[in-house]
Parts: sequence; C-alpha cells; structure tokens
Amino acid sequence: MEIDSETVLVTLREEVESKDADLAAHFYTLEDYYERKLWYQLSELLKKEIYRNPNSRAIRLKLYDNFISSFSDKVNQLQLVEFLIISLADSSPENALEYLTNLKQTLLKRGEKKSSNFADQDMNDYEIIQALLYLENELAKVKLQLGFIDEATTIIEQSQEKLDNLSVSADNRVNASFYYIKAQLVKRKGDFNLFYYNSLLFLACIPDIDDLEDKENVVRDICISGLLGDKIYNFGEIIMHDIFKYLSDEWLKELLLSLNNGDLTSFNKLIANKTEIERIPEVSNRVEFLKQKMCIMAFVELVFNKPTTSRCIQYSEILQKIPLLVNGNEIEHLIMRCLSLGLIKGLINQVEENVEVSWIQPRTMTLAQIKGMKAKMELWSDKVSVLNKYMGQAGGEILV
Repeated sequence: MEIDSETVLVTLREEVESKDADLAAHFYTLEDYYERKLWYQLSELLKKEIYRNPNSRAIRLKLYDNFISSFSDKVNQLQLVEFLIISLADSSPENALEYLTNLKQTLLKRGEKKSSNFADQDMNDYEIIQALLYLENELAKVKLQLGFIDEATTIIEQSQEKLDNLSVSADNRVNASFYYIKAQLVKRKGDFNLFYYNSLLFLACIPDIDDLEDKENVVRDICISGLLGDKIYNFGEIIMHDIFKYLSDEWLKELLLSLNNGDLTSFNKLIANKTEIERIPEVSNRVEFLKQKMCIMAFVELVFNKPTTSRCIQYSEILQKIPLLVNGNEIEHLIMRCLSLGLIKGLINQVEENVEVSWIQPRTMTLAQIKGMKAKMELWSDKVSVLNKYMGQAGGEILV
C-alpha cells in the first residue's frame, strides 16, 4: 500500500507545527526514509523522536492508522505493538480492545506465513511470539478496565505459562506489561504482598523511570502495599529505587521510613496525626496491624545493630526498645513471630529471659543503614588489627 505524503505526513506535520517546530521537521525525514524504504531507520525515528515527544500525543493514533500500518510488516513486530499501545493511550477501553484484537489477528496470520519458511522459522517465530505475548497482556489490561476480571486472569495465566516456556529471555516490554497487569489483578483481590512484589518486578523492567506515566500513584500504591503486607518486613527495595523520589506524600514517606528504621518514636507521632492517617483509609483501618508490624521491625533493627559477638538479648533490653510490649509473654510471642516469618534464627531462654540470635535475614539497606554497617566494619577492622598486633608480639616471644 503506497501512501500519499501530501495527504498524510503533510497534514500531520501541519497539526504539530504550531506547537513544536522541531517535531514537525522530523516529518520530512519520515517521508524521505519511507521513499527510500529504510524501514529500520524509519522505525527508530518514530520511536526515539516522535513517539517520545509529548507534543505528538494528539496525532499518534492518526499516524499509526494512516502511516505506520502501511508498512507494518516491514518493521519489528514487537515495536509495532508498542507503537499501537502508545497510540491508544487516550482511547476508550472499547476502542483499544478493537484495535488490539485486530492487530492480534494480523500477527497470527503473519506468524503462520513466516513459519512456512523453514530457513528463518526460529527467528520469525520468536519475534511473533513475543509480539503476541505483549498484545495479549495489553488485552488483559483492557479487559480488566472493562470489568472482565475472569477473562483477564485467564489471559495472564496463559501468558505466565508461555513466558516460562520461552527458550530465551523475554523482552523487557513484554515482562513489564505482564507484571503490571498481574499486580493490578492481585490488587483487586486485596493481596498486598503479591501486589508489592509484582510491582517491584514491573519497575525492574522499566529501563528509564522518567518514561513511566503516573509515577506518583504507582509509587504511592507500592508504598501502601508494603506497609500493609503481612510478609513484607524490609522496604529497602522501594526506598532505594529511583521512583521513590516521586512520592510527594511526606506523611506516607515518613511512615514508611520509620517502619523500615524501626523508629518507634517517629512512628507513634505519625499515626497520632488523625488528619493525615484518615486520608488513606487502607492504612487508618489497619493501625493495630501496623503497631504489631512496628514491634517486629523495631526488634529486627535491634538485632541488626547488635555486634555479631553480642546477639544474646535480654528481655529487659527489648522492653526498653519497644515499650508497646508490656511483659515477657508478649516478647516471646514477638520473637516466635519473627522466627516463623524467617526474619531471624535463634533460641529463646525463658529461664534467663533472653533470646540468642544466630542469624538475621539479609536485607536491602538504605544509605543510613549502609553507613551503620560501615561503622561496624571499621570497628571489626580495628579489632582485627589489635589481634594481629598481639599475635605478632606473642609469636615473636615464642620464636625467641
């Protein structure tokens, strides 16, 4: 299908010229690449200069319909799917469903045709399979928006199986779309743990976090799920992630940091602020759970800051550190909870009223915790130096 640049590219160029002259200038290059059949260069220009430019948003679907679709079989099929997905950003779910379904049928036909050529079957199949996976994940996203939760769940379960069976690593765009929709599905079920972990996997697949839309709500939802997950007792992954700087809710940020640091004083001040806590119903409805979680985090922080040679902790020290606990029974319950969660390993001595910790779960540390670890390492190094000096002197006397 030949395009008439006078009626397509020129028209689109005129639409954006008043907003962005540099963007409009790229349309001359588009026409040149198209006439010379430089499909790779054409695709790269669309990807890096036009689709990444926010001023192209209003014309993206027209560009896809009237220009990209005319050579859709000439470019990387995964990139083709991405062009369509970005173009549909402002479309209704019903419109998006129609476009995605039509492209899926087109790709299935192309996959059948390419597979008949044995010489490049593997390469073409891999490209088509990934493009179809990407499409199916996006179809699941649209179906979830339309309220078809069971259909979306089925698609994602099938995608999981297909991803597991791939002989090579899937493209990050495919993984990102999969983990995003999986996170949204478990969020609807109220599973904070799975939402937190799948969201972190989603973020790990994003090469440049600045390209992610709605960063504020994404990081806010992740932080809330981290607070409320009953299996999440370290927030270093999200605190140290680039997206954390986009969390503008200072109260929520401080609450997360207080829990991560085991800072009971700061935590109590924050939850006492009724105005702030009531802004987040999920949190205000689970204050008692957060207090229990705070006790666990404070105990873990106490153990973490102890030297490895002195991890026999008296109940009295735990009570002093965590005044929310009132007696030995509550302390023992707290310790057993930490043991059952796999946060520590150790032995409780009820007679001596102490606990001896032999292992603590590895954790992702914040910069403040890394500085604390640095101080520990320096202390350990000094002790080793003293021991080395002593051994040198004692050994010298024996040799004499």
